[in-house]
Amino acid sequence: MKSNRAAWMRGNFGLMTHWLYQPVDTAVAEGSVEERVSEWNKRVDDFDVDALVEQLARTGAKWFILTIGQNTGFYCSPNPVYDELTGAALSKCSKRDLFRDLALAAQKKGIKALAYIPSGAPDRDFDACLKLGWQDGYFRDEDWRAITMPDGVRARRPNHRLADFQKKWERILACWSEAWGELCAGWFVDGVYFADQMYMFEKDPNFRSLAAALRAGNPNAAICFNHGILRVDQQEVLTEEEDYTSGELNRFLVIPFGWGKASEDTKNAYVDQAQMQFLNFLGTNWGQGTAPRLPDDLTIAWTRYIMENNASVTWDVPTSREGQIPESFVSTLSKINK
Repeated sequence: MKSNRAAWMRGNFGLMTHWLYQPVDTAVAEGSVEERVSEWNKRVDDFDVDALVEQLARTGAKWFILTIGQNTGFYCSPNPVYDELTGAALSKCSKRDLFRDLALAAQKKGIKALAYIPSGAPDRDFDACLKLGWQDGYFRDEDWRAITMPDGVRARRPNHRLADFQKKWERILACWSEAWGELCAGWFVDGVYFADQMYMFEKDPNFRSLAAALRAGNPNAAICFNHGILRVDQQEVLTEEEDYTSGELNRFLVIPFGWGKASEDTKNAYVDQAQMQFLNFLGTNWGQGTAPRLPDDLTIAWTRYIMENNASVTWDVPTSREGQIPESFVSTLSKINK
């Protein structure tokens, strides 16, 4: 193995939640910036990490992935570098370091905390995007806020490398990583859709420099780069810097083992020496739902099937505004290891 950073995932399962400013985090809420920032800080302050960790311990999950932020530009951990580079008069990074508090509480129960973050700037915060020099790789002209694509579909186009943005984003990520140190056991980096245009280069910035920023505070942090939904059984990694596969299934379940043409890597639950991991949501969508969408027997059997073949599973579950998982999900997940 090139690295043992993700060895603790092997044959185990963990949980994730899309705990964001809004359920799907795509639309900008109404109200002034001052009102929204105040509401966000109150919400972060009200998050009960001890109650959540007690639930995680009951399920037997070995790790938990928390979204630090996504599209709207509201983050649940302070980052002075982000504030400096965006030049915002009022920070959208919370005053409380929610990830740190959660990681400390989880550590007491032997549960590892990982951070979810996109590979790009928050594309619904246009001022931040402009200051950071970000374009998301979809077709846009100079006034990209005004672009309307037919039928609401954004056409994916190759874009220039965005090296200036990447260097800034690496500084932002390194700031969080250094603040958390070994409390951050790993990263799930989402939205790596334009690797050829942004990262597949020998000269920095590239995957190597991005991984270095993510590991600035913890050289043993396990990393994956999610480049989209897994459509077939065979997973892949983009770079040797990845320690586990992103494995996003998005509604579907796969049966990767026990068929004649499975590769030796697959049979051993590795993909180019990275730990094989599958990610799916157990509710109605990412971070949403009041009860599991699958029957308990199916959820338990499929999860155990993956684990018994030495691969890993991460289930995304919804949480309340205060960070608690609906009891129906806890009940289902707690049966996996029994």
